Amino acid sequence: MDFFFIEYRDPIFGLIVLFSVLLLVAIFSYFWGVFSLKDQKNSIDKFVNKFQSQSNLDQKYQDMLIRLDIDSGSLNALAGIFARSGEFNKAIAIYLIALQKAITKSQKELIFLNLGKAYLKSGFMQRSIEVFLEAIKISPKNIDALSHLGLGFEKLRLHDKSLEVLDALQEQGVAVAAQIAYTKALEIKNAKMEFDKKIAKLDRLTGEFNLINRMILELYIANNKDINEIKSKPNLDNCIDILYLNDGVLDGDEYKELYSAKGLNNAQITDFNLNLLKVARDNNLNATLSFNYICKECKGSYPLFFYRCNHCARLGSCAIIPNVIKESDENSISF
Repeated sequence: MDFFFIEYRDPIFGLIVLFSVLLLVAIFSYFWGVFSLKDQKNSIDKFVNKFQSQSNLDQKYQDMLIRLDIDSGSLNALAGIFARSGEFNKAIAIYLIALQKAITKSQKELIFLNLGKAYLKSGFMQRSIEVFLEAIKISPKNIDALSHLGLGFEKLRLHDKSLEVLDALQEQGVAVAAQIAYTKALEIKNAKMEFDKKIAKLDRLTGEFNLINRMILELYIANNKDINEIKSKPNLDNCIDILYLNDGVLDGDEYKELYSAKGLNNAQITDFNLNLLKVARDNNLNATLSFNYICKECKGSYPLFFYRCNHCARLGSCAIIPNVIKESDENSISF
């Protein structure tokens, strides 16, 4: 028995035990890594096969890209070129191939993110959500992926889920107060509740996002309510179009008096256009106003008002541009 304890206390014996344990840990880690990578590859292959059948890229080109020795980074860049030119179906097909060739987590995360954006811009909201969730599995604090995930939920009118994502972003210090207010406003606007209760709830959100005042004005007009009863008066620059289109064609002075009576703020650009409208009317020109809508961020032009730009997704970036035109003439003079 004494001999056993002497052997156990031998430093060489202790080193042998230590190295044996380290060797077992290394072997276990190696096989765990191999099985983990194999499981990840199977998972990605299953994910790719789920969407690849809907690809718009010819099968021969897909096979060529798979066979050629092109790394995932180069394929990601190639897909980006197609995405920027608006060929999202081709971009998606290449992103899926790049995903199969990606090795590191950072490569997969980037491709998932770009793939999700391509699905989002091409109108496949549910698919984009699935892809952004895969990116978030790799990096739960990926702000870009979380932001686009919230946008996908918003477009599908899943406001509760969108608010959960916005809360996660807020916890990371991202300024999302306006987006939270806007999402809550959308939820309230579409809810079935009494008109006065709905307006009261919306009114409490106007401090965080001023375009909610326009939303309130839209509800008043849609429900044939007296807009003079609105507590939070919207800035005229944010609602000149709906006021003009709903009040009909008025003379310049009458139009100004109308806004003044409503207690709205007459902005300089509007005064100029109203004065120009009055001059046209005084000279017996059958003039009226039309409106264009420009994104202040990406400069995209749209025929209808938007709270969030369809192209760059910036919230509250819409500038309303009045145009003085002849009623029977499609050509306009924009100011």
